[in-house]
Amino acid sequence: MARGLALRERATLLLLHVLTPPSPFAPPGGEIPSSYLALLDAARRDARRRLAALLGRARAAGARARARLVAGGPADEILKAGRGWRPDLIVIGTHGRGGVRRFLMGSVAEHVVRRAARPVLTVRGR
Repeated sequence: MARGLALRERATLLLLHVLTPPSPFAPPGGEIPSSYLALLDAARRDARRRLAALLGRARAAGARARARLVAGGPADEILKAGRGWRPDLIVIGTHGRGGVRRFLMGSVAEHVVRRAARPVLTVRGR
């Protein structure tokens, strides 16, 4: 959605990936790392790989795009990026959680929508 808007409006697409510290109790891929630092390093490598893939797809489609990897709380980092980059529009995906899951986990998208100084478009994930 964001790529299509950027192409149509001839805008620069700014991709942001917020890396949250992984839980040492639930390693990705089922592999148990030798240390928490190894787990964190693996998460950072995976985030860079996925962000680079998104950037490559955006550029291959003809969009002007940049990417940034940051660490911290997702909503806070998205809001901070919005203040720094001053985008015309923030596009954020949602998981569509409801009920107890939303109550327990919160909603990054809802937090961003409520506090952003810029317009926000939410897009439900697949």
